[in-house]
Amino acid sequence: MEQYYVEGLFVNKQGVKKARKTGVVPLSSIEPFAKSIWANSTDEAIRLASQELDGGEWTEEPRVSKMSEEQRMRAMGAPQLPGFSAPPRKKRK
Repeated sequence: MEQYYVEGLFVNKQGVKKARKTGVVPLSSIEPFAKSIWANSTDEAIRLASQELDGGEWTEEPRVSKMSEEQRMRAMGAPQLPGFSAPPRKKRK
C-alpha cells in the first residue's frame, strides 16, 4: 500500500439535496477536501475518498498525488510564514 494525497472540492450532503431541487449548487455548500489515504492505486484512493464524503459529490475530479501540499511548497522553496520556524539560538558568551 502507498500513501496518496487526495485534494479537491465537493458539495456536501445538504448542497446535493438543494441542487436536485433547484438545479443550482449553493456556494455555501462547497467545501475543500484534503486528506492522505493509504491505497493500492490512485483509483482506489479516489474511491475511498468518495466514500468519506458521506453523501456529498465532487464538483470536479479530485487531484491525487504522492506529495502533500506542504512537501510541494518546500520543494519549490516557497517562503514560510513568520513564526513557524524554530527560534534562532542565542549566542554563547
